[in-house]
Amino acid sequence: MGRGITQVAAQAGHPVLLYDPYPQALDKALAEIEAELQKAAERGRLQGRVEEILERIETVAQLEPCAQAEWVIEAVPEQLELKQQLLGKLGELNPQAVLATNTSTLSISAIAAKVPRPERVVGLHFFNPAQRMKLVEVIPAVQTGEEVVHRALELSRRWGKEPVRVGDFPGFLVNRVARPFYGEALKLHGEGVPREHVDWILRGMGFPMGPFELMDLIGLDVNYAASQSVFKGMYAEPRYRPHTLQYQRVAAGLLGRKSGEGWYKYPPGPPAPPAPPKADPASAPLAFIVGPNALAQELRARFRHTQEVSEADFVLDCRVLLERKADFLEDLPVVTLAWGHSASLASASYGHRPVAGFSLVPPLGEQTIAEVMAPLSGPNAASEIAKRYFEAHGHTTLVLSDQPGGVGFRILALLINEAVSALAEGVASAAEIDKAMRLGTGYPRGPLEWAEILWLKPVLRALEGLHAELGEDRYRPNPLLRRMVAAGLESFGSIAGLTPGASPVSKESA
Repeated sequence: MGRGITQVAAQAGHPVLLYDPYPQALDKALAEIEAELQKAAERGRLQGRVEEILERIETVAQLEPCAQAEWVIEAVPEQLELKQQLLGKLGELNPQAVLATNTSTLSISAIAAKVPRPERVVGLHFFNPAQRMKLVEVIPAVQTGEEVVHRALELSRRWGKEPVRVGDFPGFLVNRVARPFYGEALKLHGEGVPREHVDWILRGMGFPMGPFELMDLIGLDVNYAASQSVFKGMYAEPRYRPHTLQYQRVAAGLLGRKSGEGWYKYPPGPPAPPAPPKADPASAPLAFIVGPNALAQELRARFRHTQEVSEADFVLDCRVLLERKADFLEDLPVVTLAWGHSASLASASYGHRPVAGFSLVPPLGEQTIAEVMAPLSGPNAASEIAKRYFEAHGHTTLVLSDQPGGVGFRILALLINEAVSALAEGVASAAEIDKAMRLGTGYPRGPLEWAEILWLKPVLRALEGLHAELGEDRYRPNPLLRRMVAAGLESFGSIAGLTPGASPVSKESA
């Protein structure tokens, strides 16, 4: 990470001192920076000449020359004492320098506590690779002076980055909010869902990579360490608990691409998702669609259906709340939305009718994968109709074991709930949370933005249903979401009077 930050600063026109006590590490870093610059130049993406940029970088193997720097940014290994010692020494050498840490997991306040004049310590969390990723989390410690925060925000902007001011909480913003992307995927896999199905479904929702292939890219050991750090920092809050399946692979040395095997073997790597079937809506069974929510509206706009139940081949029930799913008398197979419950639990609501669960997450695209869940009693006429219906509309359809919430929605619902939790605790504003998750992870949209697309009330009711059926605190809706729905709010931008809590986050929007 240090060489990437060095390259960013040099390309922005700053003279840079690159420090490492090992000369061979410095030689390697310079060679890698030069190779990266040459590649950018060949693609026509480099402003300035490679030689000019490299001339701005001076390598040093002793700490004392770094005392002349106005800004110090450390990117040493994630060890609290090491970072305290390094910044403490540099703070003694230069009482005026701003001292920034690139930590991704450690408390900025704890690092600052051992530094002379801790009000000049600030977190600057770059994302890998720093020379290409736009996001920088700017994290004030409780001791940090406001002028230093403004300078950090401005420096990030001058370097072509998009900074987001974040509170000093475990995992900061992106690493914290992203935990369910991995944790719930692991839980679903532990419940019997094939890992490639999880990856295909999330890719179909617009995520650049599925959770398992992304863990392989990051390194299972790195991802597991981040999960442990947040879990510990949150005092063992159950929703952050790491999963045994990941620990087993880390202990076995199956660390992902870098070790040749993680969740997949390399080569060949993750299997490609199946190509979507050719759409032929006219051949689809005729659906009678029930429900008022955003998903029901999109299905009515795009999928074959009838307004007359007497003409229908089956009922597509898009209502979320289980208690409302028994108020019609049509004797037809039922394909019911399983966002908040399993197909097995819903089957009792429909009497003798054949029942299957389904899950789709708006907005729907060509690559969207439909999920169909037969109840524990086994496949039936409803699950067969559901598969034919979604395939006739051009969607790959996976028949999964009976999981409450399905795969895609369940992961997204927990991402949304975690983002609401971060908002409620004053980690960042709603706009900054969405911005950070798009820039830092490549998500197709921010979690709060996505919640507004789905409508907040269905998301809340689904979380309540998952909490009731699965019985785990990780599905407990955040109280802020409950209050918003009770107040009739549908936008996070419409919340009045929400102020940061114990976090040193100011009103300024980065």
